[in-house]
Amino acid sequence: MTTKPDVHVFAYGSNMSSKRMRDRVPTAMSVAIGYVPQRQFIFHKRGNDGSAKADAVFTGISNDRVWGVVYRFCQTEKAILDQHESLGIGYDQQQVNVVTDRGLLKAWMYVARHNAIDPSLLPYSWYHDYIICGACEHRLPDSYVEILKSFESLADPDSVRHARNRRVMDEN
Repeated sequence: MTTKPDVHVFAYGSNMSSKRMRDRVPTAMSVAIGYVPQRQFIFHKRGNDGSAKADAVFTGISNDRVWGVVYRFCQTEKAILDQHESLGIGYDQQQVNVVTDRGLLKAWMYVARHNAIDPSLLPYSWYHDYIICGACEHRLPDSYVEILKSFESLADPDSVRHARNRRVMDEN
């Protein structure tokens, strides 16, 4: 019996939270933290819920970087994560080199499709908190966590969705 190779995915948004990632892909294991250079973190991808989701915009500026977590899991499970990320609808994927303390790691990263961008949107507070919690959980640089905290967010008008996501976070 042959096994499929593992895949690496670079999570820089809500999937940095191990709890959220494992709820989606139970076998996902974090293998490193690192950054992708020449990118900037921003909230402007239109989510299915009408709020802004994270994106890692290519800037070409050498000092720009998006920090995140590299997860490893079986290639056969990537379709599950692709579905959660609306691959081909809201996000495309790109293979990137992630700079880690173990050297460069090749990983897939989700980036917002041009037709899914709306800079007028803000993230819901629970989504924003997933990102901050994930960044703190994996001990991303304090200066980067402060950048993440500086983004404005808003209350989710759907109190049931808000409560459900808060519960998941509290289990983290």
